[in-house]
Amino acid sequence: MKHKRLIVVVLGAGAVATVALQRRAKAAAGGAPGGSNGPTAAAGPLQVVEVETEGIDDAGNAVVDDLVVAVDNDGKIVATDETVAVISPAGDVVIDETLSVVGEDGNLHAVEEDIAVLEADDE
Repeated sequence: MKHKRLIVVVLGAGAVATVALQRRAKAAAGGAPGGSNGPTAAAGPLQVVEVETEGIDDAGNAVVDDLVVAVDNDGKIVATDETVAVISPAGDVVIDETLSVVGEDGNLHAVEEDIAVLEADDE
C-alpha cells in the first residue's frame, strides 16, 4: 500500500509542474502573462501532451516516467517536464524531475532539476 501512495505523490508533482511548465513555456515563446493583443496572442495556446510509462527494470525496481511536453501550433516542442520515479523492492524511492525549455539555439536546455531520495522504514 505504501508504494501506491508514493506513486500518487510522484504523479501529483508532475501534474502540479504542468502549470509551471505552461507558464515558463509561454514566457520562453515570448508570450505575456494575462494575454496580449500582439502576434503571440494570435498564435493560440500551447498544446500539452503527457506520456506516462511504467515498468520493472532488471534490478526489480518499479520505474515510472511521466513526460509532459508543451507544443506550439507548428508542432514544435517549446518545453518539457519529465519526472522519473524509481521505487526499489525494499520501498526506497528516488524521484528526479527535470524542467527544460527551448533556447535560442533551438535545443532543449534544463533550467531546473530536483532530485529527492526517500528511504523506506526498516519496520
